[in-house]
Amino acid sequence: MTKSISIKVISISFVLFIGYILYSANTGTMNSFFAKINQVPYGDKIAHMCLVGTLAFLLNLLLSAKTFTFKGFNILVASFGVFCFMTVEEFSQIWIDNRTFDLLDLTANYIGIGIASWLIIRFFKK
Repeated sequence: MTKSISIKVISISFVLFIGYILYSANTGTMNSFFAKINQVPYGDKIAHMCLVGTLAFLLNLLLSAKTFTFKGFNILVASFGVFCFMTVEEFSQIWIDNRTFDLLDLTANYIGIGIASWLIIRFFKK
């Protein structure tokens, strides 16, 4: 399997995994992933940072760190997309009965995206 195909398979698999997590959370389905996360202090915040950061990293890798320019700043397309999606997803929890909007979750998401973006920029500079 070539590197390009491997990155696509890993990225698609991870997107599906994130989709499963969101579906499980939105439907109130407790699974082993949530149970393990809840056993760790600040596990939920760490999970947000790691999962969303990994998602941003993989999608940026998949898009070869494609950027667009806004007001003189180069912005990674995938990071911006993940930023928008996760912002909408977190705010949507206000209207979902078994979910709770949490500004710290959103902050952890943004930290993960920031770390992933920094790593991707460093990776593609070489």
